[in-house]
Amino acid sequence: MTSPELSIVIPAYNEETLIRSTLDCLQGYLSVRPETYEIIVVDDGSQDRTVEAVKQLQERNDRIRLLINPQNRGKGFSIQWGVQESRGQIIIFTDADLPYELDAIEGFLQALRNGCDLAVGSRVLPGSEVRGVPILRYVAGQVFSWMVQGVLFRGLPDTQCGFKSFRAEAAREIFRRVTIGGFGFDVEMLFIACKRKYAIQPVPVQMIEHRQRSRVRLFKDSFKMFANLFMVRWNDLQGKYE
Repeated sequence: MTSPELSIVIPAYNEETLIRSTLDCLQGYLSVRPETYEIIVVDDGSQDRTVEAVKQLQERNDRIRLLINPQNRGKGFSIQWGVQESRGQIIIFTDADLPYELDAIEGFLQALRNGCDLAVGSRVLPGSEVRGVPILRYVAGQVFSWMVQGVLFRGLPDTQCGFKSFRAEAAREIFRRVTIGGFGFDVEMLFIACKRKYAIQPVPVQMIEHRQRSRVRLFKDSFKMFANLFMVRWNDLQGKYE
């Protein structure tokens, strides 16, 4: 399979308890769709048996690919690498605990096939739903999105949804310019997309909190992400996104 229609990129860090069910769920959904696909798991220096679990699944399904970071580099770095190594015409990334209903993929594909370059999940559109997410975490995300509107760009009220899709050409042009390896990469990636005038379509998603404990450390990571806004602005002034 040299050029599948879909590439699904999943960053994973210490996910041995979830990764099997995640990949089984993804394969179950994709197997009844008409598109050919590959699933790329990018292990981000896990210290548990995540790699071994994925390798076992690879023995039964050659559509699964595994990339391994020798050390923890961050979600943004892992997705960037997965995009660079992908072979699909459309690239989608989501979190390893599958916190979003996969039905949104149909909305992504419709938007991309209608001419958009990016179709990004949004938890604040009509038709969206958020269940089981701590209110403080949800409010913090909305406050951060308001800050993005004030510092960088307008028009995308939910920048941090971890479910996004791209035409392959746009994804590679964007991600080769991304410099932030941590959670703040979403904002930088969307800023680059806006700067290059790519057409972006928000798509409603249904979010279910699968993980008992989020990887995001609310206060420490929120401060880093806020600092990332000004890093992106500074990078832009230096011409790094040209």
